Amino acid sequence: MDIQTERETHELVLAVITQGRLLAQEWREVGLVPQGTSKPFVLGLLRSLEERHGLEKMDEERIELIGDQIRRFTNGYREGLGDCALESDVETEHIFDVKAIDLINLAWRWRQFRKAKRALEDKTAAIRETERLLTQV
Repeated sequence: MDIQTERETHELVLAVITQGRLLAQEWREVGLVPQGTSKPFVLGLLRSLEERHGLEKMDEERIELIGDQIRRFTNGYREGLGDCALESDVETEHIFDVKAIDLINLAWRWRQFRKAKRALEDKTAAIRETERLLTQV
């Protein structure tokens, strides 16, 4: 692997670690409590993110599980807000409910984490595929 690819990969890993840690911290600050039988599992995932490890286990399904918890909690707080906040940016300029703003921000952080993780996975897949193709030459 050349130095540029190594640096780019490092930056992507750093972004995933940072966004994951911030997601876990903001989750705790908002006071969201996971619901259902997945509660211990979700809390374990968040603990791993906060401690900056376990990224290799954090697949798309687990990321979606965390997002679904945010969606359900936020929709329970204000109908439809969780669906909106997980799909796109929600303007908070005219929202005066601090809890609603915190939940919107948590959904935004989750989207940032998912985006960073997908970018890292795309990069590593490209590296693997390139190496595979080059060995065939």
